Amino acid sequence: MVILRFLQSFLDIALWRKGPQDLPASTALATLALIAYMAAGFVRMRLFALDRTTALLFICVDALMLGAWLWAVLAFFSRRQRFVQTMTATLGVGLLVLLMDVTFRSAQLTFGFSDELSMNWLMLRFLITALVLGRIFMLALDRGLITGIALTVAIIYSTQAVVQLMLDLRS
Repeated sequence: MVILRFLQSFLDIALWRKGPQDLPASTALATLALIAYMAAGFVRMRLFALDRTTALLFICVDALMLGAWLWAVLAFFSRRQRFVQTMTATLGVGLLVLLMDVTFRSAQLTFGFSDELSMNWLMLRFLITALVLGRIFMLALDRGLITGIALTVAIIYSTQAVVQLMLDLRS
C-alpha cells in the first residue's frame, strides 16, 4: 500500500502535478528509490543483452553520476538542503521510465517489433526524460525549465561518456 502511494507520487511528479518538494526528506525513502532504480536499470540492461558486469558498471556509474551532479549543482545554487527530496524524485521518476523501458523491450522481444520502433522509443524516452527531470531540477534550483533541461542533458551525456571511458579502460 505504501509503495503504491509513493509510485503515485512519482507519477504525479512525472505528470507535473507535484514536485520534489512534495516528497518527505527521508533518506530511507531515497535509499529504497535507489535500490528499486538500480534493480530496474539492471533488468533493462540485461534485456538489451549486456553482460552482468557491464550492466552493473553502467547502473553504478549512472547512480553515482546522478548523485554527484545533483549534489554539486544544488551546492552551487545554495540548495543543498533539497538534495534528498530532489534525489528521491529523480530516482522515482527514473524508476517509472525504466519500468516503461522494460515493458517496451519485453514486448519488442516477445512480438518481434522492429529496431526502428526501438529507436523511436529511445528518442521519445530522451524527450520525456529531459522534460520531466528538467522540471524537477527547475523546481529544486528555483531556475527556469531550460536550466533544468540543460542539467538533464549534461547528466545523460556525461554518464554515457564516463561509462564508455570505463569500458575502454577495461578492454
